[in-house]
Amino acid sequence: MKRAAIGGFERYLSLWVVLCMIVGVELGRLFPGAIDVLRRVELGSGSQVNVPIAILIWLMIYPMMLRIDVASVLNVRRRPRGILVTLFVNWLVKPFSMAFLGWLFFKHVFASLLPANLADQYLAGVIILAAAPCTAMVFV
Repeated sequence: MKRAAIGGFERYLSLWVVLCMIVGVELGRLFPGAIDVLRRVELGSGSQVNVPIAILIWLMIYPMMLRIDVASVLNVRRRPRGILVTLFVNWLVKPFSMAFLGWLFFKHVFASLLPANLADQYLAGVIILAAAPCTAMVFV
């Protein structure tokens, strides 16, 4: 079976991401009031779930979800080794190894450079990143 060629969007995905980041930062500088309004739009009062970000994440994930081959997903039961290894690494190895590395660096190596509460937040952040390195992976 011949593989489909990678399209321009996929080939230059890193470039698109960098360009979007630059555009986002510049929009924030040009229109700080509008960005503050968008920042305050939450799902519920005090929920800390930002509606514009939630919408953009779903727009990012939706095309990928349309390509899921449900029959292939159901066939995983026949040969579960790959999914079991992935689950083991993603949920046991990475979070605990990252917790250790975060504790080592944020609580000891860089402790003199960080306030204790900020070190705790960074530690929580690296654990979450280890458990879910991609927002799309979390939703799927």
